[in-house]
Amino acid sequence: MDLKLELESDVMMNTNTSNNFVGKVKNRKVVHNATGSFLFILVMTTLIIALAIGFGWVVVPAGIKFAISTKAVISPDVNPDLYSAWIQPHVPVFLKVFLFNVTNPEDIKRGSPPIFKEIGPYVFLENRTKLNIQHYEETDTISYEEKINYNFQQTLSGNLELKDEITLVNIPFAPTVANGFISKGSLEQLQRTSFITRTVEEALFKGWVVQFLKKIEEDIGISLVDKNEFGILMQQNNTATGPYTVGRGTTDKSLFGKILKIGNNSKLDFWKEGSPCNEIDGTDGSIYPPFVNTDSVLRIYNADLCRSIYLTYNKSTNFEGIHGYHFTVPQSVLAAPTLSEENRCFCSYVEDEPERCIKRGALDLGPCREGAPIAISAPHFLDADPQYVADSGLVPDRTKHKTFIEIEPTTGIVINASKRIQINLILKRLKGIPAFSEVPELLFPLVWVDEVSFKNNLRHCQYQYSTLQII
Repeated sequence: MDLKLELESDVMMNTNTSNNFVGKVKNRKVVHNATGSFLFILVMTTLIIALAIGFGWVVVPAGIKFAISTKAVISPDVNPDLYSAWIQPHVPVFLKVFLFNVTNPEDIKRGSPPIFKEIGPYVFLENRTKLNIQHYEETDTISYEEKINYNFQQTLSGNLELKDEITLVNIPFAPTVANGFISKGSLEQLQRTSFITRTVEEALFKGWVVQFLKKIEEDIGISLVDKNEFGILMQQNNTATGPYTVGRGTTDKSLFGKILKIGNNSKLDFWKEGSPCNEIDGTDGSIYPPFVNTDSVLRIYNADLCRSIYLTYNKSTNFEGIHGYHFTVPQSVLAAPTLSEENRCFCSYVEDEPERCIKRGALDLGPCREGAPIAISAPHFLDADPQYVADSGLVPDRTKHKTFIEIEPTTGIVINASKRIQINLILKRLKGIPAFSEVPELLFPLVWVDEVSFKNNLRHCQYQYSTLQII
């Protein structure tokens, strides 16, 4: 009797993307593939064959379970293949970026709703590696920093080029006004530049000199942003982040890959003190303990959201011949704080001024972005309050815009995944600033990203598969 188990190269989903909108971009963890993540199964061949011959197929499942449990450890000694792929993914990961080009800026200044033209994807190859790795045998943990850089892929981007121009709201004005840093000279600059046109390269990674920030420094001697430059993903390239401390899973499989500390802290401090919103609960999304079932909850710490999130079973699936479970983010994760007990601690106004709390399908990141009026949502406001969809004129499509993970249940290996997040400006009218005194108040979409494996969304390259045959 033959039993063939085909496991594709992992699609590891990293989920620590952070954009600090006052110029300090922090971590980004993205979806990535790692061939070696499942190669540990190959070293079980001899053991499993022996079990099959000696005891028959009745006991093989127990043998497989034991072998998988034994090898599900982040250790160069126990599982060198998994460890190598954990340090540096073996299969390419790509960041697909879609920008919202503003086509009617002058009308928006007079109160008209925005009209957007979505442009993209601009595709970037992501390279990441873990550095300064330290093992702690006594606590069965491992700490590390991670370095990331992005390289534009012209071929995969088609006719789109980094020199393309895009019109967008002058994003840096938001944290500037929110913190009260407006001088007469900078106000004059702001009036002329409420909407700006920049190249895609400047808008994303390269950045540009913000004249009204420069004027503030000249007038009052305060530099709000390094070199008075800003870019949505600026300072991301070649940036080392961390340290992170995770469980290795040697003695407790529930701690396999689980984030236990960020820096020296086992909890966050962004949200209501002492609340569950500050819990760090989950892995980085790249690895999970084995033996997942339909009742499992996949928990992830997501730095994009400055919080932990979770995914629940949606359906069984078959990806390239591999049986898997399809997990998605339930609407409860971004339920309105005024209507959700578990999310109440994400809005500091929920008791006294509930009308100031953000609605369903979005999260106000002000508490973890130095007060900047920035909110995260699913692309095109998928599953968000209908008002956000209507105000923006966007069209959500579940197939294109949902975040999901497909996981092989026995090994816990992620075989397919896509993380999709949209960054929005919380646009408000500003008294005393004519350029913003009549604008519509809404969540103003800026950009959305899709972090994927090459195979998942871009079918331009060949993949190698590993096949375990048990005879």
